[in-house]
Amino acid sequence: MMNKAELGKVALIQGAIDGAYTVSEAARRLGLSKRRVKQLKRQVREEGEGSVIHGNAGKHPANYTDEVLRQRIITLKKSSLYGEANFTCFRELLEEREDVRISYSTLSSILKGAGIVSRRKHRNGGKKFSRRKRRGRIGELLQADATPFD
Repeated sequence: MMNKAELGKVALIQGAIDGAYTVSEAARRLGLSKRRVKQLKRQVREEGEGSVIHGNAGKHPANYTDEVLRQRIITLKKSSLYGEANFTCFRELLEEREDVRISYSTLSSILKGAGIVSRRKHRNGGKKFSRRKRRGRIGELLQADATPFD
């Protein structure tokens, strides 16, 4: 099934084949080079209008995570067994207990897409330094260094 852009492209290429448009005119309208328009004309003549459609149209990428696995991961994360784990620990537990091997970035994007955020490690803030109290008058604070020079 062709989309609107591909239908328009085929119409322009067919027009160039029929002589309604010159190759230069078709190239300008399509935003392609003359050489590419000539290649497309040859493809349409030899293979038909379907040759304009990209070969990967309608296919999933090689690294696609299927929907069943996505739903399983989301369900497991929402369960009481794994609910307290952060994303890194959850990924390790999936690999150990559930035999699911998935990268951290994929796991993170699946869970964030479902509205689940990773638990953060709570650290104490460390020692907070307070500012010294201001002096009552300008120039009252004594500042000295130990160098022998003026």
